[in-house]
Amino acid sequence: MKKLATILSIAAFSISFTTSNLQADTLGDVMKSEGIDKMLGTWVDADTNGEKFRITYKWKIKGHAVELILKTEDSTSSALIVYDQGSETVLHMGVNSKGELGRGTWSAQEGVAILDLTQNTSDGQEVELKISHKVVDKKSLTLGFEMKETGEGGELELVRPAKKPKVKKAKSGVQKKKAAPKAGEPNASDPSGK
Repeated sequence: MKKLATILSIAAFSISFTTSNLQADTLGDVMKSEGIDKMLGTWVDADTNGEKFRITYKWKIKGHAVELILKTEDSTSSALIVYDQGSETVLHMGVNSKGELGRGTWSAQEGVAILDLTQNTSDGQEVELKISHKVVDKKSLTLGFEMKETGEGGELELVRPAKKPKVKKAKSGVQKKKAAPKAGEPNASDPSGK
């Protein structure tokens, strides 16, 4: 009987130890371990402070899903980035205001986040892109674009958006009228309180 109890105790310990070690990483864990969590936040083109190009990476579900919002002069896009624990792959699925669907996978190489994206254009063509996201420092991000079929590409330097100066509202000099006291209430302008 003692032997059976010992075996069951060891089995129970083994199961609980194995279960705790099988807990997969979250997207937040993956981003942090690869050093790409620094890309979270908003980045804009320096020339127009985001009027031509603005990209935001923000937690949709803290630690598990990042929403990517891209605004350009031509369109607006929204995508969701999640971590598939089963395949250990970071997945990307999005759509833009033209109805073009994009899907892909993310990877990281030496602190650079890389999106391998397949975009279905509005005229039914499939375009494959490789988009790199390299955080240079706290205030600058380099986006690299490469068409997989042709090898054509380029880079775009982005910065954190400039903070707009707070404008204090000028006092107009017009004072609000105080409401007349109701019957039976003391009058503040009458020293007798009547």
